[in-house]
Amino acid sequence: MKTDLKEINSYTRQLDVTVEWDSIENEYQAEFNKARLKYNIPGFRKGKVPEKIVKKTLGPAIEANFAENSLNDYYRKALKELEITPINQATINNLNFQEGLDLSFTAQFEVEPDIQLPKYQKKIKVRAIRYMAENEDIEQALSQYQEQNANIKTIETGAKSGHFIRGDFQILEADGQPKKGSKLENQYIRLGFGLFKDDKEKVFLGAKDGDEVTITIPGKEREVTYQVKVHRVEEQVLPELDDELAKTINENTNNLDDLRLIIKEQIQASLDKDHKDAVQKEIINHFVLNVKLDAPESMINRYLDHIKEDLENRKQPFNEDELKENYKSQAEWNIKWYLLKDKLLSIEGLDMTDAELDGKISEMISANKENEKQIKSFYRQADNRKRMFDEMLNDKLFEKLTEYASIKVVEQSTNELRKQQANK
Repeated sequence: MKTDLKEINSYTRQLDVTVEWDSIENEYQAEFNKARLKYNIPGFRKGKVPEKIVKKTLGPAIEANFAENSLNDYYRKALKELEITPINQATINNLNFQEGLDLSFTAQFEVEPDIQLPKYQKKIKVRAIRYMAENEDIEQALSQYQEQNANIKTIETGAKSGHFIRGDFQILEADGQPKKGSKLENQYIRLGFGLFKDDKEKVFLGAKDGDEVTITIPGKEREVTYQVKVHRVEEQVLPELDDELAKTINENTNNLDDLRLIIKEQIQASLDKDHKDAVQKEIINHFVLNVKLDAPESMINRYLDHIKEDLENRKQPFNEDELKENYKSQAEWNIKWYLLKDKLLSIEGLDMTDAELDGKISEMISANKENEKQIKSFYRQADNRKRMFDEMLNDKLFEKLTEYASIKVVEQSTNELRKQQANK
């Protein structure tokens, strides 16, 4: 067998294979004899048709079948001989074979591209913002706790700003008639919030149970007019923000000051996780943007197929051309990092042992004794254990890469974050 491997691009290879007739003659003859034994025509007993007639009538079909069956074997042998592992199914071209002649074919496939990493130790520069929790964050959290513990009071005297209205919303056609099949029953809105504030809440002010209100709301493409049948007007009665409420919210607190401190610590922990994620993303960008690497087309297509499958499972409509256009750059970025991460793990000699996994699971059980049975059951499942393996290995890699990074941390108030969000 002769092989010739050509590099089409960084991830595509073309393999030309030629198998000499002398080495396949016996295999072909066995295939021919097998077909001849089954062949039957009038005037001859089954299996006794002269070889000349069999070759004339069945020869091309036997040759084609032999070539199809043989190319898989010799393709695998060629890959093993050359120590190549394709990442997709090969495209076979130029398959040629006739009795007495060599078998030849061309296979084109993709491989993981060879990655040449530059020296990155002490070369990674990262700038990341760390947001610091402010009193406003704490007050917002306390307000949410108040709402979660609020009582609801039915209002008989008429709706005011801040009240809740429960009712049926019927879309009206341009001529004022109800649009068939467009009635939304038992919907809740809050006056003074979202779409129902300023001028849009005025039509509801003073509304009572049984009233009908017509309102026009801006839509994505055009305005939508609703006829609202009011069923109930309600007011949210908030509890006092005091030590008793603090104990209700968190049994480990003695007073409101304790709760404020716990809330601030929780918010800061969440912000610090976001900061850590931002640092990791900057490190990833350092490699993705500075290493010359092409994402294989087959891997991009598989990534896009997964997105398509997810959208279909969630019954979300999509256009295939728009999906490819919108997600291709994301696919390329993620695939490049996937390939780079494997290379980095190999260079750094990082891995995860079963003992480390079991140790992590034991820590989780120690912190949640009441859920020990569920935790053990969850991590007996191979997929869940594999997910933990990947997460822990990923953390180990970033610990190492962070040692090589020069990180400039810029601290900012969450008030700055709120301003940015308000300007979007």
